[in-house]
Amino acid sequence: MTRDDIARHLRSIVGPNGVKEADALRLVHPGSDARNLDAGLMVTPATTQQVADILRFCNDHRIAVVPHGGRTGLAGGAVSSEGEVILSLAGLNRIESLSASAATAIVEAGVTLHALQEATAREGLSTGIDIASRGSATIGGMIATNAGGMEAFRHGVMRQRILGLEVVLADGSIMRDMSEVSKCNEGYDLKQLFIGAEGTLGVITRAVVKLTPADAFTATALVACPSATDAVTLFQALQRDRGIHLLRAEFMAHDYFHLASQSLGPASLAAFTQAPAYLILETDDPDQPTARSRLEEALGLAIERGQVVDAIIAQSEKERNAIWNIREDSSVIDRNCPYCHWFDISVPLGALETWLQQFNGGMAALGSEIRGFAFGHLGDGNLHVGVAGETAWPDKERAKAIIYANLRKMGGSFSAEHGIGLEKRPELISEGDPVKLSLMRMVKQALDPHGIMNPGKVIG
Repeated sequence: MTRDDIARHLRSIVGPNGVKEADALRLVHPGSDARNLDAGLMVTPATTQQVADILRFCNDHRIAVVPHGGRTGLAGGAVSSEGEVILSLAGLNRIESLSASAATAIVEAGVTLHALQEATAREGLSTGIDIASRGSATIGGMIATNAGGMEAFRHGVMRQRILGLEVVLADGSIMRDMSEVSKCNEGYDLKQLFIGAEGTLGVITRAVVKLTPADAFTATALVACPSATDAVTLFQALQRDRGIHLLRAEFMAHDYFHLASQSLGPASLAAFTQAPAYLILETDDPDQPTARSRLEEALGLAIERGQVVDAIIAQSEKERNAIWNIREDSSVIDRNCPYCHWFDISVPLGALETWLQQFNGGMAALGSEIRGFAFGHLGDGNLHVGVAGETAWPDKERAKAIIYANLRKMGGSFSAEHGIGLEKRPELISEGDPVKLSLMRMVKQALDPHGIMNPGKVIG
């Protein structure tokens, strides 16, 4: 079957405007990886039934399908190739219902996180999860990669935010497990198979999302610590403090903070105290003055204990945004060091200092032309790590060896919140438990016997 034949049949399912190729597809932004659109053919269904019809057709004709959400993933999970079909969930973008009393929302997979955040805020609720790419990342894509983000230490990752799922399988059959309650012991919890599966087992089309009460007035502080160990100790002390309700605790190592603050400003942040480790802390209280005073008091005690060398508490929304911009605009690394390899790992908090010393030593051994950057979510030990060169690409395998060295022994993981995709398959195969890998292959074979669902990703 030629691509023209495939495109013609797909148009018969979704209509003439639901298929893009050639010039029309070139107008679509590829997202975080230029290879995402290499298939050259994209279909955008508007209903679950259309998704089912597409998958049934593709399965019958052994046509590979690559599901796309917001294309913000960094592990190559949305990369496509000639001969495949990109299935975009952008057309399934409706918030079907939002119950303030039950604290749940039923949404289609193409709803962006930001759209759901706006809708929940109007009801005094929160999604319980937040990531920097909230404007592009879709709920379906976040479920498929089991995204985490800044609030995971409080509310869990996507796996803990989902009550129910609707999934279309490779053969076009539809599994509807749309329970709206937490206690639902009805046999195997099969929806968990699809959370984090990156579209290799089926296409998520709808979800029941568990919501949380919205946070109250916030206080935001930028904190400089003498070491990563002190940063962890401070974080744990604030969690135990009954007078403090800690919302977020974001970590930045010195080299990342220095480059970001110098490049992004303002002057007050660019001139902030030099230190090995920095935190952005955010708390809430019934009113903002109380939140600020309680955080200021807690940080004052931490300074007396030697856990903090300096701190700035935002006095306005403008100052708060400037502090968060330092952390969230991580593309500042790519703009200053365009040859950058990115990694996404988890390190147990007790091993953070050891890992950082190991990382910094490894970067020094790579030479003065190579720079290493680390930042992330302190509460769950998730670090985003960049190894960059200003004029040439660093050796990626040497960078991997440094970043992954002793990580398993420390109790960490080479894959935190961006999934396996293409990029981390070698690590999964070499480091994964053999029995676990065998079971994963059995599940894949059972649900996708012809291997059409996002081939080459995760387990193959």
